[in-house]
Amino acid sequence: MKKVAIVTGVSRGIGYGISLVLAQADYRVIMIARNQQRLAEIEKEFKDMGLDVKAIPLDITDRPAVRATIADILADYGQVDVLVNCAGLMPLPQTLVDMDDQLWDDMITVNLTGTYNVTKAVLPAMIEKKFGRIINFSSVSATKPVQSFVGYGTAKGGLHAFTAALANEVSKFGVTVNAIAPGFVETEEMHRIWGSVARDAGVSEESMLAPFWQQIPLGRWIQREEIGRVILFLASDTAAIITGQLLIADGGYDNRA
Repeated sequence: MKKVAIVTGVSRGIGYGISLVLAQADYRVIMIARNQQRLAEIEKEFKDMGLDVKAIPLDITDRPAVRATIADILADYGQVDVLVNCAGLMPLPQTLVDMDDQLWDDMITVNLTGTYNVTKAVLPAMIEKKFGRIINFSSVSATKPVQSFVGYGTAKGGLHAFTAALANEVSKFGVTVNAIAPGFVETEEMHRIWGSVARDAGVSEESMLAPFWQQIPLGRWIQREEIGRVILFLASDTAAIITGQLLIADGGYDNRA
């Protein structure tokens, strides 16, 4: 029987790459995001490739809707084996003094509470089955702070504590909980953010990012499918003894050795 994976934040970027890799590895992938039109396009694209996917529009901050949607998924599929909490909000860089209070609230709500909402809805079925893989998305902004990303780094740092505490709570039920901290992954969102910063500084995006490439031993953008393959590993039986961990996948940017 195929394993069922839920991936949130699929309408663009890393979530897209993860869904593609998991589906190509013969998972039944439930793709969740707020952008209904983009989700429908991705669903058609993947189904045209012969992949087993289903798109479900959902705002993960809407707790009643999350509960109802997960209940429907469990009724239709009978199980959820893997949950990848990839949905998140990453704003343009700004100092804490300049940050709008609502933006702070939104970052905590989407990046941290949204993960809580989906995880809490899925977890009872995993515990009952005595099997599950939960993978949360942090960021190197939480482990190696980036200037003017205080709110984002704080929200993602909260996921570290959530991951470790939950792993301690549910590992006895055969459920592992891990987090991944990607580095500079090439997505439309990353180009939007750094392109905006570069324009404000009156330089090219390439010039703006050049100092970062000098700090990253890999020396290049990480591709979203590369992150997808890391997720595939954490979801596999090979990673059954790994839980409560933060896996930094950043090309060496946060290398403290």
